[in-house]
Amino acid sequence: MPLPGRKVFSANRPPTMDQCAICHSDVCEAFETAPHRLTLTRAASPDVLEHFAGKSFSFENDGPLVRYENRNGELWLVSTTFPDSLRVDWIFGSGQHAQTPVSVLKNPDGRTESFQHRVSWYPTNTLGVTPGLEASPDMHEGLLQLVQPEDHVITMDCFECHVTHLPHNDGLINEAHIIAGVGCDRCHPGGHNHMASVEDGAISMERWSELSPLESVNRCGECHRRADQLTESELNPDRPVLTRFASVGLTMSACFQQQSAVKVDQPDLNRLDCVTCHDPHRPAVKDSAFYVRKCNNCHGGDDGMAAECASQPMSSNCLPCHLPKQRMTDDLAFTDHWIRVRK
Repeated sequence: MPLPGRKVFSANRPPTMDQCAICHSDVCEAFETAPHRLTLTRAASPDVLEHFAGKSFSFENDGPLVRYENRNGELWLVSTTFPDSLRVDWIFGSGQHAQTPVSVLKNPDGRTESFQHRVSWYPTNTLGVTPGLEASPDMHEGLLQLVQPEDHVITMDCFECHVTHLPHNDGLINEAHIIAGVGCDRCHPGGHNHMASVEDGAISMERWSELSPLESVNRCGECHRRADQLTESELNPDRPVLTRFASVGLTMSACFQQQSAVKVDQPDLNRLDCVTCHDPHRPAVKDSAFYVRKCNNCHGGDDGMAAECASQPMSSNCLPCHLPKQRMTDDLAFTDHWIRVRK
């Protein structure tokens, strides 16, 4: 099945979640707090202002002091090394890992470009350096000490992964009509057709269970990266940056690649893709025992099952050994989904 891709740029506005909730109220209610739903927020949101306003951050090596201020309900960046203030327009990230401020502008061609701020908010309720922008601010001058300029193409790519609908006119984003966050129609395309079919007494909707495991993971990988987008040398499990791309690591795992060889009494239990462990409509489960049970659906002593662990009892917590947390920065850690035996 085709991936949704750039359907977010369609001139046709997709159904709202309120429309979907008429029939799917339980799913939509749970989805209100899901990270996908919250992955793009207007900087004027009260929650954002609470996270950023009044907080300061100082770069190392006598770099600039950065401070965020609430000015009449808007978030602004001020610094000791730049004479003007910079308004923040959007916040990228749900806050589960981080939230990064972004300021947008119109370039001379009339198209939207952006500034990604070099400072982000972390769940420790502190500010720190934005992942990937760790280079010393001493390398830059003026405003570039504080932000990373992104051209039009990169700006549109970034927004694409954080929205359900991104209306624009000749490359100038219509910010007032963005549907922020990954909503229903982003993962279940064809919402209008589905609603019409229900009214006609039928139900027409693409089901993720009908996708192959690879198609399913690659659907997530449209934003979380796909293995086929990387070179052989880049697909090295020792590269720390790959930890950020869970869909890449998962498809490279023996557990994923050999899943069809596992035979259990309930075949639906041995399917492995992202939604095996993560309900995209809800925050991720924090209980390690939940994930151990998922592993044990395939790993056991019965004929046809995947091998048991030779080092620890199968009831033990296998995550620290096979899916450990890898620290990217002092403030940020990701679970490494390249499941393997580690030396």
